[in-house]
Amino acid sequence: IGLLCLIAFGWVEKRAENPILPMRALTSSVNFVLGCMAFGWGAFGIWVFYNFRFLELIRGRSPLSASAEYAPVVISGILAAGLTGFMLTHTPVSFVMFISMCAFCGGVAIAATQRVEQVYWAQTFFSVVIMPFGMDMSFPAAAVILSNHMPAEHQGLAMSLVNTVVNYSISIALGIAGTVESNVVKNISDPAQAELKGIRSAFYAGIGLGVMGVICGAAFFARTYI
Repeated sequence: IGLLCLIAFGWVEKRAENPILPMRALTSSVNFVLGCMAFGWGAFGIWVFYNFRFLELIRGRSPLSASAEYAPVVISGILAAGLTGFMLTHTPVSFVMFISMCAFCGGVAIAATQRVEQVYWAQTFFSVVIMPFGMDMSFPAAAVILSNHMPAEHQGLAMSLVNTVVNYSISIALGIAGTVESNVVKNISDPAQAELKGIRSAFYAGIGLGVMGVICGAAFFARTYI
């Protein structure tokens, strides 16, 4: 349904006399950036939902202790924001986007492979620390790239377009992950085993989206570099 709504939006906008988002503004560079954001934030949506489920349902953490395990994002988020500001003035913006996609993919891959009986600092900590770099790097990079590639009269649409893609991609990715999870566990009789298998399968769907984001980011960086 979400994908059909996007198609319907494109169909209407292409025929409207005064469209909200002119289709001519969607150049190949803009589409590359939106694709990166869709894949990367889709992987993030799966990570943040299923990692919390893993901590609570598989490791038996209380809601408060599971929340406390996300505390390192305060520090890593500040570091990521500062690093992004430096990189945007010293490296190509497309490179910043590529690094953010690597952070999304790495964070969800670490979470997907964490063992049940394992100390927090082994993998969960690193997954929580890495993810803010994907979030804090992709947003400003996307805003800069879209503003530079859109006509002057439509530059104000850049951030709203990024926000729309982020929210849509998280919702659709969670729908995909939920579908994967339900189909994997339907023939497993043991509830505990089914829970773990379902969460891992959803994580693997997130890895797939993360890898697609890395490929898209690498292709965009190579294209702009060339």
